[in-house]
Amino acid sequence: MYYLTRQTAFEASHYNRIPELGDAENFALFGAAANPNSHGHNYVLEVMVKGDVDADDGMVINLVTLDALLKTEVLANYDHKHLNRQHPVFAKNPHLQPTCENITMEIWQRLVPSLPEEMLHRVRLYESTSNFADYYGDGPMVYLTKAYEFSAAHRLHSHVLSDEENQDIFGKCNNPAGHGHNYVLEVTVKGDVDKRTGLVAGLNFLDEIVQKQVYARFDYKHLNVDTPEFETLNPTSENFVKVLWDVLVPNLRPVVLHRLRLRETPKNHFDYYGA
Repeated sequence: MYYLTRQTAFEASHYNRIPELGDAENFALFGAAANPNSHGHNYVLEVMVKGDVDADDGMVINLVTLDALLKTEVLANYDHKHLNRQHPVFAKNPHLQPTCENITMEIWQRLVPSLPEEMLHRVRLYESTSNFADYYGDGPMVYLTKAYEFSAAHRLHSHVLSDEENQDIFGKCNNPAGHGHNYVLEVTVKGDVDKRTGLVAGLNFLDEIVQKQVYARFDYKHLNVDTPEFETLNPTSENFVKVLWDVLVPNLRPVVLHRLRLRETPKNHFDYYGA
């Protein structure tokens, strides 16, 4: 089985507003996206298809065919459009919010009839470089990811090892004075899209939880010195991503945490899905 990903992009504007609610209630639900004057994004769309390689042409699907489908079904309906007013689905239903989650599902529905059965594997839509949604055709289940950057120092040192062993294993990362990173934490939550709001989880809610549980604890801190979580625990990124999971899970409920990805440097990142 082979998996092929094709990327395209489009520009669109929209707003998120429940018609029967006033400004205060809409802004409480959607934040700045409730601005009735609209806002816009440079969306990036990734479409992943799967299948066996054709014995004659050596391809899963002809990219010319896939590009033509994306042009007629996606770009024609989304590119340089105001989604609330000009999209054939969202314009007819003012209660269907053009959120990243709903757009991802709507694009899936547009593409799947024109592809061989079970060929479409995933639709991923980037609303920005730090916010994207994944849809696998699983009912209303969508995976929403938002990325957060913070800064911290640490020293890799295990209290159960000798100084010589620590130096051998961790090298310059064992520097007694410590070193630091601009960490990037990707928080992926999953759930059914709320029919009323079009959201899996409010981005304001995610931001508030990350602010309280990640930034307040770890941003601009020396992990070994300033944080009780690492008084005796070696602050490797493997340990760090689990600590982050443990502090986020109870505070995100009822939202379900699916995955954390901790980027320590551009060269390496660490994923954790729970125990």
